Amino acid sequence: MIMKDFEEIKKWLADADAIIVTAGNGFAQMEGLDMFDNLTFPIEYKNISEKYHVKTIADALDKDFDSWDEKWQFWSQLINEYSVEYEPSKAMKQLKELLNGKNYFIATSTFGHFFEKDGFDQEKIFNIFGDWTMMQCSSGLNHGTYSDLSTVKRYINGQGEVPKCEDCNSPMELHMPLNAHFFPDEDANTRFRWFLARNQTKKVVVLELGVDPTSPQLLDPMVKLVEQFKDWHYVAADLSQDEFPDAIQKRSVGLDMALPEAIEKISK
Repeated sequence: MIMKDFEEIKKWLADADAIIVTAGNGFAQMEGLDMFDNLTFPIEYKNISEKYHVKTIADALDKDFDSWDEKWQFWSQLINEYSVEYEPSKAMKQLKELLNGKNYFIATSTFGHFFEKDGFDQEKIFNIFGDWTMMQCSSGLNHGTYSDLSTVKRYINGQGEVPKCEDCNSPMELHMPLNAHFFPDEDANTRFRWFLARNQTKKVVVLELGVDPTSPQLLDPMVKLVEQFKDWHYVAADLSQDEFPDAIQKRSVGLDMALPEAIEKISK
């Protein structure tokens, strides 16, 4: 990557009327949550790994445990370790500074509550796969979402009790697409759609950070929007230039480098 590419990116960002950040698994990994780490998980969560023959957090979240109490014990450990005790990385702080004073929106599949914990405007965040610091009714009916942090705290302190739905007394589960019961955050989805609509004819930069095939909702549709609107640009930290369609080659830059390095270079 040559210096003129970074200067071009900085100019796009400086001139932008709006910035859309899309953050995926690569971003979560940067912030300490690696869903597919098969080396650490079997050590840190040995009992769960051996009992259910799972090697990663992603595998474990897909398993149906023997009891709701066991689920909440495990979920509480994860949420406490990766979200409650989370400290923003240097790159996250640089990204926050980059967006300070800008008209931005964040669409993320990370569900780790990272942006909220670091003080980003919650009205400008759409967690497309939910947020595991929130819980929903397991009945399959949409009875709303509630914070689960008090439940997590009780379990961590050895006083845990399976939370129950206030409407139907069914056990509560994580607000994540673990099954067909998941209800996306419609309010955040609507805010994001309005943000896109209001900025169609303006100068927009899509800043893609660690999005991979596990969250195609954040990849292909955004590229299509850049193709459609002539004043939109696309910057991808971990893609190479030849991965972009011909139609947006002149309005895109693929940095093809690690996220922390990419964020640092475009933030200077």
